[in-house]
Parts: sequence; C-alpha cells; structure tokens
Amino acid sequence: MVRAMEKSLEELSDIAIKIYIHLLVSREAKGVREISRELGIPVSTVHYNLKRLEEKGLIKRDYGGYTIVVAIPLRGFIIVGKRLIHKFILYSLFFLGVVIGEVLRIILFDASLENSMLTIIISSIGFGLFLYEALKVYRTLI
Repeated sequence: MVRAMEKSLEELSDIAIKIYIHLLVSREAKGVREISRELGIPVSTVHYNLKRLEEKGLIKRDYGGYTIVVAIPLRGFIIVGKRLIHKFILYSLFFLGVVIGEVLRIILFDASLENSMLTIIISSIGFGLFLYEALKVYRTLI
C-alpha cells in the first residue's frame, strides 16, 4: 500500500505536491482561499489540485477546511507524527552531539583541549553546513 501511495504522489503535479506539503507542515485545516493566499497560487488552481488530492485519498475536507489523511514519506524526509523532518536536520544533530560529547569529555574528565580541538572544529562546521542546507530546503517548501 505504501508503494501505491508513493506512486500516487509521483503522478501529481508540482503544485499539488506543494499544496500537500503545505498542509502537512501546517498541521491544521486550511481553506482554499487561505492556501491560495499563503502559497501565492490562484484559487482555481488550488481548488483543482485539492480535488485531485482528495480523490487519491491523501486529504479530506472537514468543517475547518482541508487536512491530511495519509502522511506519505517524501524523498529526503522522514515523517514523525505530522512533522516533516529533513535528513539534513538529523545529520546536523549528529554533529552537534559529537561537539557536545567532546566538550563534556573535556569538562568532566579533564581531557586535553588540544586533542579535542580538531574534532570540535570539524564537527561544528558539519553541524553548521547541514543545518544551513536543511533551512534552505524548508524555505523552498513554505
């Protein structure tokens, strides 16, 4: 069933995918005009794509507007609840963990700063670069 859902998402237009991601990230019901205004897409285009998403069973219309029914994994992302987390966030957290671990090792075990400096510098750079790339991805989605 997951493969069928992935395939159905691939069959959608870029605008439909953008609307789907917008609904997934917003975590609240949205109306046609609200989505149109937030994404800068004409109302008629939003309405058409919402109907296509609804026909595929990915979203549903409630009293407050449209909401996600099925959270589909997207390439490069993992879904936790209804949160969309890019893999670069996970990579940046790994490097942050290395930095914190090295700093704690220095403080708690009286380790030499000279031996840990290269690890701290490289891990800090890795953390910054992956975080920067993740933020770039999120800006293009929203």
